[in-house]
Amino acid sequence: MRVTFTKTDHHRYGVYVHRDKAPDLWMYGPKYDDELPHDVIHFVGEAELGLDEAIFGDVAAGGNAKSFMPLDRDLIPKLWRQKRMHKYVLPEGRRSEDIAYVLEQLSHERRHGTARDPWVDELLARLRLDPERVDRALAWLDELAPQWAELPAEGELTLEWPRPEGRKRHPPRDRYRKRSRQVRRPSRQ
Repeated sequence: MRVTFTKTDHHRYGVYVHRDKAPDLWMYGPKYDDELPHDVIHFVGEAELGLDEAIFGDVAAGGNAKSFMPLDRDLIPKLWRQKRMHKYVLPEGRRSEDIAYVLEQLSHERRHGTARDPWVDELLARLRLDPERVDRALAWLDELAPQWAELPAEGELTLEWPRPEGRKRHPPRDRYRKRSRQVRRPSRQ
């Protein structure tokens, strides 16, 4: 799966997702600061920290993360029907938001020497993130920030999802109710 972030005018960006095993998707992101779009930080955090049940993991699994729309307009009614019929949540969605906030703050602190928000330390403790993976994610963000800043309007930054596309593998569920133990009666002969 390839995700392309396109810088548009007026500090907005578009996100285009090309998938081999599912229809392509798009989304317009909110405004961004001059450094990096919020969704780039989500992508890096989810990719580096292994969140497969958050935004981009859901998209890689064939979903739409409740945010993206298909490029093919004929698929939009199907998407809306599925949304009405199957309510779903992103199991790691809240965790992804917290990680994106932490990475954004730490990245800004690294590049600009700003003071750390005390909330970041509390989140880091609660999230129990692997420090080595956090450092790799921050290094990746440090590499992407100047690339994004140098892009002209309509310029693109394309990132490759590090894990294969396809459906999530859920453990098989018990389709039958567990029966209470039945007392075996001795057979009459």
